[in-house]
Amino acid sequence: MRQAILPILVFLSLGAAGDPYPKDVFRSPLGIDLFLSGSFGEMRANHFHTGLDIRTNGQTGYRIYAVADGWVERIAVSPTGYGNALYVNHDNGYQSVYGHLERFEGALADYVRSAQYARRSFAVDLAPERNRFRVLKGDVIAWSGNSGSSGGPHLHFEIRDAATSRPINPLLFGMPVKDTTPPRIHALRAYPLAHDARVEVTRGGRTTRASHGGSVDIPLVGAGPRRLAPAAGITVRAYGRIGFGISTNDYQEGSAGRLGAYTVRLDADETTVYRHEMEQLDFALNRFLNAHVDYSLQRRTGQWIQRSFLLPANDRLPIYETRDAGVLEFEEGVDRALRYEVADAAGNTVDLSFTVRGASAPPASVAPTPSIPVAWKRETLVEREGIVLRFPPGALYEDIDLRYEATARPPGAWSRAHRVHDDGTPIHTPIEISLDLSDVPQRLRRHAVVARAGSRGGAVSEGGRVDGDFIHASSRSFGTFYVAVDTTSPSIRPINVSNGASMAGAASIRFRIGDDFSGVQSYEAFVDGEWVLFGHDAKTATIEHVFDGRITRGRHTLELRVVDAAGNEARYSATFTR
Repeated sequence: MRQAILPILVFLSLGAAGDPYPKDVFRSPLGIDLFLSGSFGEMRANHFHTGLDIRTNGQTGYRIYAVADGWVERIAVSPTGYGNALYVNHDNGYQSVYGHLERFEGALADYVRSAQYARRSFAVDLAPERNRFRVLKGDVIAWSGNSGSSGGPHLHFEIRDAATSRPINPLLFGMPVKDTTPPRIHALRAYPLAHDARVEVTRGGRTTRASHGGSVDIPLVGAGPRRLAPAAGITVRAYGRIGFGISTNDYQEGSAGRLGAYTVRLDADETTVYRHEMEQLDFALNRFLNAHVDYSLQRRTGQWIQRSFLLPANDRLPIYETRDAGVLEFEEGVDRALRYEVADAAGNTVDLSFTVRGASAPPASVAPTPSIPVAWKRETLVEREGIVLRFPPGALYEDIDLRYEATARPPGAWSRAHRVHDDGTPIHTPIEISLDLSDVPQRLRRHAVVARAGSRGGAVSEGGRVDGDFIHASSRSFGTFYVAVDTTSPSIRPINVSNGASMAGAASIRFRIGDDFSGVQSYEAFVDGEWVLFGHDAKTATIEHVFDGRITRGRHTLELRVVDAAGNEARYSATFTR
C-alpha cells in the first residue's frame, strides 16, 4: 500500500509546496448536490470542526457511498458524538469517516448487532479484521441519519491521514462543492497585551479606551467589492504591545449557513505577522480552540473573535505561521498600516485595511499584586478552608491572577460555596477540586457530588470520588462549587408500552429516561430474563428496542433498570403480548 506523504509545515501555501492532495481519487459520499452546513476548521464549543457537514434536505435515509476502494477499519455506535459512524481505510493511505448515520449496510449492520448482544451494550467501538468488509468506490455502505449529537439530519464527512488519524480538509481533495461566494469580515477588535499598553478608538469626539486585560471594538464599513475599512471618522491610536482579532465567516451559494474560512492573514507595514490555514488539525490539540478565540467574549455575547496573536500556551496547533506570535509594538508618533486578508478553500477573498496611529505612553501605573498567582507552565496548589485546588501544568493558556471567595451555603448544599475565578477564563487540562465532606453524614456520602452553580440558575454535577473527609472531582470550568447530595432516582417514562399492553402492531418499544442532576450512567433491559438491545438517543433522552424477531409471539415480561452517576436506581416492569 502506498503511503501518502503529507506536509509537516501545514502553513505553507499549496502553490508553494505543490499540491499534495489527489483531486481525482475520491467521489462524493452522497448522490445529491453538496451544500454545507458546516466546514472544516469551523469554530464549535471547545473544538474545531474536523470535517464537512453536508445537508441532506432535512431528511434521513440517503444512500452513503464509499468514496474510494478500501476496507472498513472501524465501526462505532454511541448515543452522543458521531452517533453511528463508519471508518473506511483506503489503499492510498487516507481514511474516510461517515458520521450521524441512520443505519449501516446489511452485513455491517448484522456484525454490529451481534457485537452489541455479545457485549450487552448499545454503545460499541469495533475494529473488524482487515479486509473482512472490503468496499469498492461507489458501494452503498450506510444511510444518512441524525444519530448522536447531530442537530438535524446531515452527513458528517471527514478525510484523515490513516497513519496518524489527523483530519485533513476534504475540500482540498476536489469534493464537488460549488463556491464562488467570498468570506465576510464582521468585526475587528484590539487587545492591549501589557500593563503599559492601551488602545483608543475615537469617533465623533467620543473615545473608547482599553487597557491590559480588556479589548475594544473598531466599527467597520464596506469600502468596495470584497473590501472593508473602519467606519468613517474612526481614528485608532495604540501604544505598547497590541494584538488584533476578527470575526469572519465563509458562505456558499445555495446555503444560508455561516461556515469557517480557510485562511486568515494579517500584514503590518506589508510584512505578514500572522497567518493561519485550516489544512490539517489534530484531535489531541483540538481544545486549543479556546485559546484561538476570545473565549470570554464568546461566552458573554456569542460572538466568535479569532485572535491574530498567540496566547503563551498556544504554540502547538498545526495551523499557524507567525512573527513575534502576531503581537505588534506601537510607539508614539509612528503610524502602522495593517491589512487582513481572509480566503476560503475555493480562493475567494475579502480584505480589511486600516491604520493605527502611535499614541503617547500612558501615565506610569503600578501593576496589581496578584492574590493567588497561577502560572500556566507549572503545577499550582491552592488551599483554603474547605477546599483544595490543584492546577496541573498546562491547565491554562496563560498566567492568571486567581480570584477566590467563600460564600454562604446555598439552599440544599452540604458545604459553603467556593467561588473560583470566573467562567470567562478557559481551562485546557482539567483542574482537581477537593471539597470538605465534614458536614455530610456517613450514610449520604456515597451519594455526594461536587456541584457547580449554573450560569442560569440550578447546578451542574461534576461527579466526585469520596476519600475520607474529602470529595475529589475534575472540572474544565471555573465557577462556584459546593458539595451536594443526590438521592433522587432517575426517571423512566413509557412512551408506547404499559402493563398488559398488546404490542402486536408496534414496530418497537420506547421509553424516555432521564436524571435531574448527576445524569444517567447506565441502563439495561431484559425480556423474559434475557438481555435485549435498546438503542439510545441522548439528545431526545429516548431508548428504543426495535422488534427484530428475537421476541416471539406470545406473552412476555419486560424489566428495565436505570442507574444515575450517584448510584440511585429506578426500575420499571410490565407484561406485554406480541
